[in-house]
Amino acid sequence: MDAGSGKSLHNEPLDALLDAAVDAMVLSDAQGRILRFNRAAQQLFGYAEQEVVGRNVSMLMPEPDRGRHARYMSRYLEGGTPAIIGLGREVTGLHAGGRTMPMHLSVGEIKGSGEARFVAIIRDLSAVKATEGVVRELETHLAHADRLVVLGELTAGIAHEINQPLTAIAAFADAGARLVGSDRPEARAELEAICRRVSEQARRAGDVVSRLRNLSRKGDPTRGKQDLEALLHSVLLLFEHDLKQSTISLQTECEPDLPTVMVDEIQVQQVLVNLIKNSIDSLRSAELGQPAIMVRIGRLDDNRLELVVSDNGPGVPEPLTARLFEPFFTTKPHGVGLGLSICKNIAVAHGGDLRYEPASQGGACFQLSLPLAYIG
Repeated sequence: MDAGSGKSLHNEPLDALLDAAVDAMVLSDAQGRILRFNRAAQQLFGYAEQEVVGRNVSMLMPEPDRGRHARYMSRYLEGGTPAIIGLGREVTGLHAGGRTMPMHLSVGEIKGSGEARFVAIIRDLSAVKATEGVVRELETHLAHADRLVVLGELTAGIAHEINQPLTAIAAFADAGARLVGSDRPEARAELEAICRRVSEQARRAGDVVSRLRNLSRKGDPTRGKQDLEALLHSVLLLFEHDLKQSTISLQTECEPDLPTVMVDEIQVQQVLVNLIKNSIDSLRSAELGQPAIMVRIGRLDDNRLELVVSDNGPGVPEPLTARLFEPFFTTKPHGVGLGLSICKNIAVAHGGDLRYEPASQGGACFQLSLPLAYIG
């Protein structure tokens, strides 16, 4: 029976339609009372139809949606903007056993029935969400593996950058030891200067080790307010030796007084490492007279910052640009083809983007955009 009008909602065509439906279907009246509850709905929510008919449909929702449902219905019936009727969106459902579950819900009004009636079509998203979780975990593992590959390729340069301050520390320590027993008046001042230099060199080595450890660590992404210029300079520490050993010049340009961005520090550093390393590799293979890289940070608009890495190398052939961010596509003889794909995913996961276009000087230009606010 229709709990609101006393008219039966049971007839053979409707019963056949409801029972044949793969998705859960719930019919209700203007007061939110359940009129019909098909077989798929019974399986999804764990109730038999006779247990729910006549009860309010809000029983299938956890708080705070349960408490808001009546208000949404009243607003719609009074001619207001619908919260969900005529629309579709992801919501959370409540099983008879008390557990919650992700669902896609679309609600439509049944016209021509005299009084307002509604049909909700519900699809369980539990399997979809579980798969998305597995995909995110795999992406995290791939990103970590990619960082290790890139750091492995930079090992010689990183070792040199660490060895230099260690050698300096050893030399300063030897000089300091010789001064310890000296009676010269200036020996104390010289010893203090040596101690300062030892401290500076130790911090320099510590910075490189710290950046290396951070980039190689494995864990869940954690977002916080970050200074994009500071992130860039920390990444450039890893390339000091490579750049010194080559004829490549690298310049940076940053607009003053830029706001921070809400990002995962390690993931954004990974993007920068990949982009800069790709430019260095490209310029080395091109054997240009004056190879150069420019890294620029500035505002893209009121809500986004942009970091641009460009070079004057050979660039990417036009037929290949459409495939640059495809997994396992690479133009390098011994490349894996995951770097740019992972970088693109990191940018998108932050609510930004990573794009390529030919540089004005004829090389490659990658543009990373990041929103100022957190994008969930």
